[in-house]
Amino acid sequence: MKVIGLTGGIGSGKSLVAKILQEKYGAYILNTDGIAKEQMEPGGASYQEVVDYFGQEILLEDGSINRNKLAVIVFKDKEKRHKINEITHPKVLASVKEEIQLIKNKEEVSYLVVETALMIEAGYDYICDEVWYVHTPEEERRSRLKKERNYSDEKINSIFENQSRAEAFRAKFPKVIENIGDISMLEQQVDKLLIN
Repeated sequence: MKVIGLTGGIGSGKSLVAKILQEKYGAYILNTDGIAKEQMEPGGASYQEVVDYFGQEILLEDGSINRNKLAVIVFKDKEKRHKINEITHPKVLASVKEEIQLIKNKEEVSYLVVETALMIEAGYDYICDEVWYVHTPEEERRSRLKKERNYSDEKINSIFENQSRAEAFRAKFPKVIENIGDISMLEQQVDKLLIN
């Protein structure tokens, strides 16, 4: 089984490439954002530590974490952003490693995809056989995030600031998928990368 890391900035189309790999090649997808969210649910691996650090005021009535409130706090404060990453990243990485081993042992799939925007920052590249970088021009990503997720310019700027730049991705990961919004072109690039 080959472990493929799939990375790129927010709004680059990683999920679309993951979907192609899943539907066309039966790849097993591990989305680190999804795992991080699960771990912040009550009883999850990160929940208590996050609540202990940020306080009860980030909780909703049902005891779950108010993600929007937490996002506002961490995007405005570098130290708190660093702290949330310090709490969550190692736990998500441990979960991903565990899942990879479980799937490997089952010997049912040829490809496992680790989809993450934080490939470099969180160290996922070290557990992947190869990493693919999905590139989309920044203006296109901004437009998608405004239209599809209703993000403000301030929020987009803050996210972009905290993710690796295109140059850093390209320097580290030579396998690049150019996403210009054409599905058939994406499929061709995926096919080509799997063959090589």
